[in-house]
Amino acid sequence: MKEAIQIRRIIDILKAAEEHFRGKKIDSPRLNAELLLCDTLKTTRMKLYLDFDKPLSENELSDFRVRVKRRAAGEPLQYILGNSEFYGLTFKVDPSVLIPRPETELLVDKALELIAISRLENPKILEIGTGSGCISVAIASKITCMITAVDPSQQALKIAGENSAANKTESKINFLKRDVLNDFKNFNCYDIVVSNPPYIALEEMKSLQDEVKNFEPKQALTDNSDGLVFYKKIFQLGRNTEGNCKVLLEIGDGKQSVVEKLIKDMNIKKYEFFNDLLNIPRVVYIEI
Repeated sequence: MKEAIQIRRIIDILKAAEEHFRGKKIDSPRLNAELLLCDTLKTTRMKLYLDFDKPLSENELSDFRVRVKRRAAGEPLQYILGNSEFYGLTFKVDPSVLIPRPETELLVDKALELIAISRLENPKILEIGTGSGCISVAIASKITCMITAVDPSQQALKIAGENSAANKTESKINFLKRDVLNDFKNFNCYDIVVSNPPYIALEEMKSLQDEVKNFEPKQALTDNSDGLVFYKKIFQLGRNTEGNCKVLLEIGDGKQSVVEKLIKDMNIKKYEFFNDLLNIPRVVYIEI
């Protein structure tokens, strides 16, 4: 009886979950266990440490086991928690949207730098494939602007709208259901275009981590072709635009050479690549 009671303690439960995750090859097993237990108990990691000897109720144990089972099966931690951090803000996420990545913050940084350098006041920005809305919301949280954020997924737009409202940027962003491959002729009326497009080639999908390819939305990962479909379309729309067109796009690991070849093939003269914190080319800027 004493042993049964002891295993209910927070410290023992965390240790058991950590060992289980380690056996399942889950990265950062201890951190995953702590965050899932925090979510179960609606508390903080600091409070967990202060309450190590506190026993869990039967309902708390049951709820935690459900979360552990989902994570052990490979479901991303952020989907289980229902949120993710990006650019110092919290975003709601579910399997209809990509989980925001830290490297995408460079796209926001470069957009804000471009706006400052160009001395644009209340710039008109177009974001293509907004997903969770993290890029548009992060930009709008920092400056006065008017953003049109488009996505072909109605569910993604719902999540993006909720994230915009939660971060108090709803007056700066207009979310629209649009497909850039079919619904645009040019980028007239926009000062800047930003996008983290689907850039994974179809043949590369099988090499992705299971928790990415099995849980995150496929239409936001791949163009079902060579990974360049959206770049070609966006560059062409930029060329169809009256006046100066400034575009910032995220690119995948090892994709600089193929994107640069595409730029040169389209006779685009002004462009620049920017590296992320791991010194990997992550963002390309073109001006047409």
